Amino acid sequence: MKKIQILLTGLVLLAGLAIGIVTIPNPLGSYVIGEAKAAGYMKYTPIEAFDLAKDICTQCHTEDRIRMYCPRCGPPFVAVVPHMQTFVDNYRKTKPKLKVRGMTEPQAVAIVQVYNAIVGNWETDFREQDILKLIGGYKLLSKLYLTPVEERPIEYALSNREDLNIGHLSGASGLGAPKEKPAKKAAGDHKHKEGDGHDHE
Repeated sequence: MKKIQILLTGLVLLAGLAIGIVTIPNPLGSYVIGEAKAAGYMKYTPIEAFDLAKDICTQCHTEDRIRMYCPRCGPPFVAVVPHMQTFVDNYRKTKPKLKVRGMTEPQAVAIVQVYNAIVGNWETDFREQDILKLIGGYKLLSKLYLTPVEERPIEYALSNREDLNIGHLSGASGLGAPKEKPAKKAAGDHKHKEGDGHDHE
């Protein structure tokens, strides 16, 4: 009986410690929550996803290069983002001293939604079988692609933030800090117009 009481007391203390780590702001708690979100056990908020996309992608790409990406530059982000991890893996092999932060597939799902919302979503311009082939074995990204935009929480929320839009037709200069007040006008799909001065390097 005494051993059971000791065991129960220990479990209660561990549970209390775990709750404290997660609920009380502290470095360890932030790390645990960050790892849980990266692994897909917890969801990123739209603004957390925005910050994540900026932190990871600007390691290798300038903000201007991201801003100028469009349908004529290549396939939709859902097909491009997973291959960025391949490049990161290659960098780590060929340049081990270069510190580059990779991404998990749950993080890739969040990042795709961010760029679809603030740069442009042209998934409907491509055939489904082509997109799925480009995505390859990334099951979560395939699931995202087959999910309607209005059911993608991050993309749907950020699509209504005109202040975050950096699509090359928006006139925005870069990935600035998000403003608190959302825009009234919803951003639609990215459409390219001839003669818009878009630079294709």
